[in-house]
Amino acid sequence: MIHNILYFIATGFYSGRSPYAPGTAGTLAGVGLVILTGWFSLFYQIMLFILLFAAGVLAAEYHERTTGEKDAPEVVIDEIAAYYFLMLFFQNSALNLFWAFVLFRIFDIVKPHPIGKLEEIGGGIAVMLDDIGAAVYSLGALLVLKGLLWIVL
Repeated sequence: MIHNILYFIATGFYSGRSPYAPGTAGTLAGVGLVILTGWFSLFYQIMLFILLFAAGVLAAEYHERTTGEKDAPEVVIDEIAAYYFLMLFFQNSALNLFWAFVLFRIFDIVKPHPIGKLEEIGGGIAVMLDDIGAAVYSLGALLVLKGLLWIVL
C-alpha cells in the first residue's frame, strides 16, 4: 500500500505517466493545483508547498531506490511543487498562470547553470531542488517581463 501511495505522489497523481512530455503534464497538474487552492490564504498555500516538497523528496527518493532510475521522467512531483512555489509570488490571473508555465518549462528543460549542478547532490532532494532552481529563475524572468510590460503599457 505504501508503494502505491509513494508512486502516486512521485508521478504527480499519475500525470507523469503521460506518454508525451510527462514534465509538461506534471506542470499542468501544478497549474490545476494552483487554481484549486487559489482561495487558500497565503499561509496555507505555503504549508501546502512545504508538504508537497517534503512528500516529493520522500517519493522521488523511494522511486529512485526501487527502480534504480535517477530522476525518471515519470517522476513529476518536482514540477508540481516547483510551479506551486513559483505561483506563491503572483496572483492567479490567466496571464500569470500562462507566463509562469511557459517560463518554468523553458528553465526546467534548459537547466541553466548552476541548476544542473543541483542534480549532482543525488537522491530525492536533488530531484526536487533542480526544479526549485528552475522556479527561481522563472520568478526572476517573470518579474522582469512584468516590469517591461508595465513600462510598455
